[in-house]
Amino acid sequence: MKSINKFFTVLALSVAASVLLTACGGNQNIPAETEAITLPNMADDRVMPDAEIQGFEDKLAAAFSEYSPVPATDLNYMLSDDESGVIIHGYTGGEVVVVLPDTIEDKPVTTIAEGAFRGMGTLKALYIPDSVTIIGLGALEGCESLSTLRTPVIEAPSYPYFGALFGASSYEINASKVPDALTTLMIGGSAERIPAYGFYDCNSITCISLPNSMQTIEKFAFWGCYRLEYVRMDTTALTSIGDRAFTNCAKLLRFDLPATVTSIGEAVVEGCGALCGMTLPFVGGSATENAYLGYLFGALTYTFTAGYVPASLQEVTLLEGCTAIPSNAFFEVSCLSEITIPDTVTSVGLRAFYGCERLTSVNLPNSVTKIGDDAFHGCIRLQEVELGEGLTNLGVQAFMDCLSLPTVDLPASLTSIPNSCFAGCMSLKTVTAPGVTSADKVGEQSYRHCDQLVSAPFWSPSATADE
Repeated sequence: MKSINKFFTVLALSVAASVLLTACGGNQNIPAETEAITLPNMADDRVMPDAEIQGFEDKLAAAFSEYSPVPATDLNYMLSDDESGVIIHGYTGGEVVVVLPDTIEDKPVTTIAEGAFRGMGTLKALYIPDSVTIIGLGALEGCESLSTLRTPVIEAPSYPYFGALFGASSYEINASKVPDALTTLMIGGSAERIPAYGFYDCNSITCISLPNSMQTIEKFAFWGCYRLEYVRMDTTALTSIGDRAFTNCAKLLRFDLPATVTSIGEAVVEGCGALCGMTLPFVGGSATENAYLGYLFGALTYTFTAGYVPASLQEVTLLEGCTAIPSNAFFEVSCLSEITIPDTVTSVGLRAFYGCERLTSVNLPNSVTKIGDDAFHGCIRLQEVELGEGLTNLGVQAFMDCLSLPTVDLPASLTSIPNSCFAGCMSLKTVTAPGVTSADKVGEQSYRHCDQLVSAPFWSPSATADE
């Protein structure tokens, strides 16, 4: 708000100077270039990391595509006590990329024993098949060159954290045990959860893929994975993400959730200073609680959002099934330049996009029937607004101080224009509103300071002046 006030102060001085020149005999037909509004400088050289993300996808797809399972003769193994499965105790071959078979002697490979690959310093990539359900403590300890791991198991028995596979005795020493070389992790099988603190401080990993079976990511699961750039959530089962699950993942590029998620913990992406895009089933902690974007970044109330959301965040996509954009949802998320709203949304709440200074366009579907007071107040770069045919209720000051908005077409379903609706829209030239049929349906100061207005329902030039 301070930046807008400062802008108006500068603008007022400029207007006063123009009036003075006119009074001294200057040309009253002011050239178009001097009429243009100069917005506060907000340099924006941000780009979406599409190429980087595609690179990670290509890396995941190619990781083991050219490799076949190693022969059983290169493995030390034995049958389990009940002879229902095979336990692998070691590898004796010389390959640096090892794909383990899922069966040996017609028995499924079910277990990797404790210390099975211990000290294999030359091993670079390991594929563990989905048949494996148990990996012993320290099975991969000392595999210092391991850069790519595909595994259905991410915790040893009684050790609910990833570092245990590498010999860590607690989650707090994950960083010292998980090899620095390990950058790519592919979780397969039927894993249903990432345990609390599971990947705490595993700061070498840059890329992770989750399986379709994943249901829960527990609290602090990826806390401090500061090199993590990409998480592929290839799941239709995920329902909840715990508090601070991705806190301080400083290089995370996107945070894309499936529509099945019903609960997101507090500060889940706090400290994710490189985050460019988000895909969300709703705004905030749930569809009804802590319903503002800043909650996900650690802001205790919506009024603190501006200090927590990173400047890198450019776009947010809301998924089908989202029914409302709550009040204060994107309050002062000044970095946001693109919002995708599904046709399941029926309302846009009070101050929903207040102060979104980089937002340039909004497309509201026909399903939206209500826009709250001050919903787009202060969206100074908003240039295009599409309002669906179902809109019946538009709040006061809904588009106030949208300095760059040139035209607005209100649907026939809207029968009134509220007070100060377009006040301060100094680029506004035309407003159409076929549903507004009498002057008493146009609120007070609706067109105040719309100095370039030439056509609007029941408008006269005096309506743009101070009242």
